[in-house]
Amino acid sequence: MPIEPGQQLLHYRLIEKIGEGGMGVVWKAEDTKLQRRVALKVLPETMAADPERRARFEREARAVAALNHPNIVTLHSVEEAETPVGSVHFITMELVEGRTLTQLLPKSGFPLNRLLEIVIPLADAVSRAHRAGITHRDLKPDNIMIDSEGRLRVLDFGLAKVRDPSAPAQGTQIATVTSDTAEGRVLGTVAYMSPEQAEGKEVNARSDIFSLGTILFEMATGVRPFQGDTTMSTIGSILKEEPASITELKPSLPRHLGRIIRRCLAKDPDRRYQTALDLRTEVEELQSDVGSLDASDRFGSRRWLVLGAVAVLVVVASFAILQSVRRETPEPVVSYTSVPITSAIGEETRPNWSPGGEFIGASSSPSRRSRKPASTL
Repeated sequence: MPIEPGQQLLHYRLIEKIGEGGMGVVWKAEDTKLQRRVALKVLPETMAADPERRARFEREARAVAALNHPNIVTLHSVEEAETPVGSVHFITMELVEGRTLTQLLPKSGFPLNRLLEIVIPLADAVSRAHRAGITHRDLKPDNIMIDSEGRLRVLDFGLAKVRDPSAPAQGTQIATVTSDTAEGRVLGTVAYMSPEQAEGKEVNARSDIFSLGTILFEMATGVRPFQGDTTMSTIGSILKEEPASITELKPSLPRHLGRIIRRCLAKDPDRRYQTALDLRTEVEELQSDVGSLDASDRFGSRRWLVLGAVAVLVVVASFAILQSVRRETPEPVVSYTSVPITSAIGEETRPNWSPGGEFIGASSSPSRRSRKPASTL
């Protein structure tokens, strides 16, 4: 009998299915004891029926449950419930509600500042798991979520591997593909594998570094670095092809980011960053450089604004000073002195030169005492 919404497993009531993969079906459920919502992952029957695989999974689940990091989903418990058709094995986890990077990723990639804001806590969370001896092995945008508070959360450690030098290689992880999906979903899982994981070789923390590089590439450009029409052609691309330069796909990106991504995607694990902490440090330095450039640009813009304002003030002040000087400078005083040009007593008016320029003629108005005729000089 299939598990259905409303069914009770121990004190957990199933509400709705929210995910499905090779490692089981994820349900939103209600913890009726603690009155809270949780995520509940029911393990596939093939795993539950194998005591050795189930025991290994439970050990690794307990290791993940011991992780305490704000960017890693909290695993609560590993449970077993008896039903009319047999035992159901499941794990309970913190329910994170938000949107995955797959849902948030723009077609042309995230803006640089936003990309760096996401990568730093992501690398820090993976670094914390690695320090605890845990390799995620299934890092991809579907397993990275930005919750309702804007905080990044790494989900689904269902394929996580605890470091155990005595354990044999586990084989290829193509089984992470969901059982009822289309080809696109198959490529969506395979496309983030490291070369050694795709070949079924032993993996370690450096395999997660490769997956982080693949995620970084897609976040920066909007496209995956390794693509193919089928699962095998995608694996072939991962094993043999070198991805395009992100600065060729998106020239506005800094070259240093391209170098970081290329190092993550090195085919040889020894040529990658050896720890996620190293990767985080590099990204933090890039973020600091980008911030400095932005600050310089802002300072330059403000400087030109200030200089422009000063220039305007100088012009206005100069004009005001000039006007003030003009107002304070007295107008020249013109004085006139009357000089008589005849001996006649009276007023001579309308003086004018004679045609030859030898004489000046004027009209004379004699005074009342003496009225003589006009004369010439």
